[in-house]
Amino acid sequence: MTVISTTSDRDLSEFNSALMQYSRELPGIPEEKFLCYPNKWFLGSQHQCSCGFRHLDRQNKDLGFAEPVEWWPEEPEDIEATKQVVKSFHALLGEGAKLDCVDAWSSDEKADPQLAGEEIINFSVTPVSSFRFFEGHRFEFSSET
Repeated sequence: MTVISTTSDRDLSEFNSALMQYSRELPGIPEEKFLCYPNKWFLGSQHQCSCGFRHLDRQNKDLGFAEPVEWWPEEPEDIEATKQVVKSFHALLGEGAKLDCVDAWSSDEKADPQLAGEEIINFSVTPVSSFRFFEGHRFEFSSET
């Protein structure tokens, strides 16, 4: 499950497409507590969860941001959906909004979650085609040059 928060009052459902949907209805994962901004959104994919985006699980985080490669199979729809998400992030940042997200595995366990890490993602140096979410991480986004 991927949840975001922003300072923007914009209705993010304007960005919705067949591959990605913003919803004000949060999934109720404990990691929502790590979001920093007042306007919170669930980011869903064509599968109703957030699994239709490019992700790395905690064990593979060291692979970092990278272009899709043949030895790591990814669905073309997941790659395109992730590009659409990043374009929506660019739009928000371009309007001066602050933006963060948390990507978490949804389970029945309601234990006190711990982040595996926090990272500042600068889209002026991270290409759209290289971006992917990291499970258990909080990302703070910027586009500063």
